[in-house]
Amino acid sequence: MMILENERKLSPRVSIGILLLICIMCLAPFLDKAFNIDDPLFIWVAKQIQAHPVDFYGFTVNWNGFEMPMWTRNQNPPLTSYYIALAASWVGWSEIALHLVFLVPALAVVTGTYLLARELCQRPLVATLVSILTPVFLVSSTTVMSDILMLSFWVWSVFLWLKGIKRNSTISLISASFLIAACSLTKYFGMSLIPLLFAYSLAEKRKLGYWVLFLLIPILILAAYQWATFTLYGTGLLLNGFSYSSSYRELFHSNYFTKVLTGLVFTGGCLISALFYFPLLWRKRILAVCALLTLLYILSLPFLITIGAFEISTGEGVKWLNVIEFSLLTLAGANVVALVVHDLWRNRNADSLLLFLWSMGTLIFVCFLNWSINGRSILPIVSVFGIVLMRHFDRLEAVGYFKVPWRIILPLVPAAIIALWVTWGDYIFAESARSAAIEIHDTYKSASGTLWFQGHWGFQYYMEKLGGKAIDFSNSVPAEGDIVIIPSNTSKTFPMPQDRMFFLSEYRFPMYTYITTLNGDTGAGFYSDAFGPFPFVIGYKTDEKYTVFQLH
Repeated sequence: MMILENERKLSPRVSIGILLLICIMCLAPFLDKAFNIDDPLFIWVAKQIQAHPVDFYGFTVNWNGFEMPMWTRNQNPPLTSYYIALAASWVGWSEIALHLVFLVPALAVVTGTYLLARELCQRPLVATLVSILTPVFLVSSTTVMSDILMLSFWVWSVFLWLKGIKRNSTISLISASFLIAACSLTKYFGMSLIPLLFAYSLAEKRKLGYWVLFLLIPILILAAYQWATFTLYGTGLLLNGFSYSSSYRELFHSNYFTKVLTGLVFTGGCLISALFYFPLLWRKRILAVCALLTLLYILSLPFLITIGAFEISTGEGVKWLNVIEFSLLTLAGANVVALVVHDLWRNRNADSLLLFLWSMGTLIFVCFLNWSINGRSILPIVSVFGIVLMRHFDRLEAVGYFKVPWRIILPLVPAAIIALWVTWGDYIFAESARSAAIEIHDTYKSASGTLWFQGHWGFQYYMEKLGGKAIDFSNSVPAEGDIVIIPSNTSKTFPMPQDRMFFLSEYRFPMYTYITTLNGDTGAGFYSDAFGPFPFVIGYKTDEKYTVFQLH
C-alpha cells in the first residue's frame, strides 16, 4: 500500500516490475486450467498449421452437431493459432505449457497499459492495477483463445501511435501500423483501430498529414488476407466474419432496451471495480440520487418478468439475488459510461476523444453488432477504464477535492477478491468438463459399443482425446449397445429418439464456488448472453450434469 501511495517516486522499471509480479501471482494458480469453451478450436487449427502451414482452415470439424469446414466454425483470423503452433513446437500441447505461453501476452497487456497510462494520467501504476484486477482480464488470461493476444497488440498499437503522432516519430508510426495489422489478424475487431486512430490523429493534428499513409499498411495487409482466404476457401473470411455475426444475431430476439441493459450489466460485472469506486467519484447529492434510483430500479425489475430469455420472476416468486446483482452491475456499468462521457466533456481534447471512441465504440459493437453480448468482447475496455478513472481523480486532486491517496487504492481490495473469485469459478467450471470426460470414459471404456457424446467446448476436446466420438446428426448412425453421453450445460445439443434411449446413470460435478460464469439456470453467460444476462452470478451452488444412455 505504501508503494502505491508513493508511486510518483517510483521509476517506470520498478512500477512495471511490480505490476508484472502482481499479474503473475494472480494467474499462476490457474496455469493448469482445463481447456474450455472455444479453446479447442484454436488448438486444432494450430495442429493443422503445424502439418499444413499455409492451409490453416483446411479441415472439417464437428462443433455444432454436424461435420463442417473449420472456416465456417472458427470466426476468427488465424494469428492466435500460428502463435500456439509455434510455441507448441517448443513446449508441447499440455495445459500448463500453453497457459504459460499465453502469460506472455497478458504481461504485454500490463506493460503496454502502464506505458499508455503514463501518457494520459498521473497515476499509471494504479490505473494499470484497476485494469488488470478485473474479472474480464483475469478470466480471459486463463484461456488460449484470441482475446488477450489481441488486447496486447491493441494497447501497444495505441501507445506507439500516440507516441508517433505527438513526437513525430516515423519509427513509432510504422511499428504501430504493423501491430494494427497483427491485432486485426488476431481478432477481426482489431480493424476498428484504423478509424479510431484516424479520428484521434485528425483531432490532435487538426489536419491530414503524412501519418495517414501509415494507416494504409494494415489496410493493404488485410486486403491481402481477404484475397488469400478467398483463394483457399472460396470466400473472403474477412467479410465472412461480419455476415456470421449478422446471421447469428437473428437467432436472438432481444429488443434494444434489453440489449442496452445487458450490455451495462456485462460492463459493470467485467469491470467490477467501477462499483466500489462509485462512492469516491461523485458528490453526495449525485450519490443520493443514484441510491434512490437504484432502489426504485430494484423494486421495478421484477415487473419485467424476463430479461432476454432469463426469468427473474416465476410462479415460485422473484429471484431477488438476481435482481439485486443485476441492479448493482447496471449501476457499475453506467458508472463506466458516465466516467468516459464526463472525461470527454471536461477535457474536450484528442486524448479524451480517443478514450471515448475506444470505449463507446466497443460497447456499441458488443451490444448491437457482435454475434452476442459476452465478456470477451468487453475486454478491450479494461485499459480505458483504469486510465479514465485516474484522470477523474487527477482532476479532483487538482481542485483540492481529493487528498488521501489510500482512498484510491482501497476499492481495489474487494475488486481483486471478486475478480479472483470469478476466475476460480471459471477454473472449476472448466475442470468439471475434463473430470467428466475422464470419469465417464473410464467407467464405460470396456463397453462393447461405441462411446458417443453430444456437447462441445472442453468436454469435446477431452472426450475425443480419450477416443469418444461426437455425434454427427447428418452422418452418424449409433447402433444398439452404443453409449451416448449428453451434458446439460452446453451448446448445440439435439433431442434423440426416446424409444431407443435406456438411462444408465447421471454424473454430477458440484460447482462449490458459489459463483459461476456459465449456467443457463442461474443466468450466468460470461461467454454468451444466450445463457443469461449476467457475466457471472454469485450466491448459487450449481452442478454440472452429464446423463449417460445406452441405445437399444
